[in-house]
Amino acid sequence: MRVQCARALSDPEQYPPGTRFLLRAKLTDRLGGTPFLYARHGDAVQVLSAAQARKFLAAFRRGRI
Repeated sequence: MRVQCARALSDPEQYPPGTRFLLRAKLTDRLGGTPFLYARHGDAVQVLSAAQARKFLAAFRRGRI
């Protein structure tokens, strides 16, 4: 799924491919087009390790987040 976010998050020198981010995003479709995720450019972003991402997803699946 496509994601629209701050351009700095797609900088390969700062964040190599495969970097996991935790950010607030909204599912949207512009004028009936293909759905995509939109993250506001000024919102906080947290970089997660693989272990942190697994822990977050496990808690999310159990409905604790």
